[in-house]
Amino acid sequence: MKTILITGGTTGIGFACAEYLSANGYKVIITGRSDKNMQLALDQLGDRATGFLSDTSNLNDIDNLVEVVKDKFGKIDGLFVNAGIFKAESFENTTEELFDETMNINLKGAFFTVQKFIPIMNNPSSIVLMSSIVVFKAFAQASAYTASKAALESLAGVLNVELAQKGIRVNILAPGVTESPIQQKSGMSDEAIKDLLEHFSNTSPIGRILNPKDMAPVLEFLVSEKSLVLRNEKIIVDGGTTM
Repeated sequence: MKTILITGGTTGIGFACAEYLSANGYKVIITGRSDKNMQLALDQLGDRATGFLSDTSNLNDIDNLVEVVKDKFGKIDGLFVNAGIFKAESFENTTEELFDETMNINLKGAFFTVQKFIPIMNNPSSIVLMSSIVVFKAFAQASAYTASKAALESLAGVLNVELAQKGIRVNILAPGVTESPIQQKSGMSDEAIKDLLEHFSNTSPIGRILNPKDMAPVLEFLVSEKSLVLRNEKIIVDGGTTM
């Protein structure tokens, strides 16, 4: 039974992937910052899931997480670097505080999560970086978020070169606009969220907005042995909205 760790796995895409993996025979470890969300998630996931409170932007938390996972599971077979934030703001009004918070979670936290988990990853194993279509399709009020995801994507090639001998492969999952709690936490108004989701629902070739469960089978492919030969691939899951 493969063991997969998902950062930010208590809600949204992370939770949907954890639910799918646990239902398909994987042992799942999730992280999150909210005790309430963690308990709700674990109640739904059942016996195959374990959760630990951990702040991706805090390097001490990452160190502690690695030690706890090592003690309980030994090694892991997959790491889904999913934890992230999006706060909507125009480029001209983006503050240093917002910029630093975004980069500390989406880039710095992701960078050091990968670095610190390498010693307890099996050979072979899989790392999946959570990106977004914002890297190649511009959205207003997303400058800091876009920069963080573009920087994260640029790491994948280097990681694949450096980690090849360890049997660790790195690939990218890039969702389109997905109905999930990330919008409610973004600072966007309810009306703006409604307009965004309606626009993509009406213009999508699949005739609806994406939901977190749409990502789960793709994530399972990337952490499974079905993707053993993939390196530095980016799978775009957007319902065809950017084709």
